[in-house]
Amino acid sequence: MHKSKNKALRVFDIIRKVFFAVVLTALVSIVVFSMIVRLTGGTPSAFGYTVYRVSSGSMRPELEVGDVILVHDTDPMALQKGDIVTYDLLSDTSGNTITHRVTKPPFEKDGDYYIRTKGDANSYEDNDISITRVRGTLVCKISILSALYNFFITPVGLLTIILLIVLAFFNEIVNLVKAIMGIGFEEEKKESVQDIIERYQKENAQSSLAEEGSESEDKTS
Repeated sequence: MHKSKNKALRVFDIIRKVFFAVVLTALVSIVVFSMIVRLTGGTPSAFGYTVYRVSSGSMRPELEVGDVILVHDTDPMALQKGDIVTYDLLSDTSGNTITHRVTKPPFEKDGDYYIRTKGDANSYEDNDISITRVRGTLVCKISILSALYNFFITPVGLLTIILLIVLAFFNEIVNLVKAIMGIGFEEEKKESVQDIIERYQKENAQSSLAEEGSESEDKTS
C-alpha cells in the first residue's frame, strides 16, 4: 500500500512537471515575442514563416486589431488578385509593415514591377508598391496565440504568469527559501549529534560486554 502510494505520487509529480514545462514554454514564447515586437520592432521568423501582430483595423472584418498572423515568404511575381500580403511600409525596410489585400497583381511600370493593394475596411487603394517590398502572403490567423498574447499583456495576465511560474517551481522555491533562512540545517545538525551519541553509547556497550567477557575468561582460567 505504501509503495503504490509513493508510485502514484511520483507519477503525479512527473505529470505536474510536464504540464508546467509546457505552460512555461508557451509563456516564455509569448514574452519573447512581445519583447521583440515592442523593443526592436522586429518579428520572430523561422523556415520562411514570420509572425506579425495586427495593429490597425484597416483589414476588418478579415483581421482585427490584436490578431496574430502567420506569413510565409512568397514569389511576388506569383501574387494574384485577392491575396493578402504583408509588405514594408517604406522602401528602406524600416521594420514597419502593412498587411492588405492585392487588388492588382504584378504589373510593369518604368522598368520595375509593382502591385496595388487595399485594406478591406478602407475606401481607397494604396499607392503602387514595388514587389521588392513584399515580405510574404498570409497563411492564417493564430487565434490561440492572439488570445494568449492579448490576455498576458494585461495586469491580470502578468500576475497569472508569475503565479504559474511560482507553481511550476514551487518545490525549488521552497528549498531555496529554506536554504537562505537556514531552515533544515539545524535538524541535520541535531540528527548528526544524535547519531554521534548513539554511536558512542553503542561503543560503550560493546566495550562493557568485551570487558565482562575478559573478566569471565580470567575467572574461568
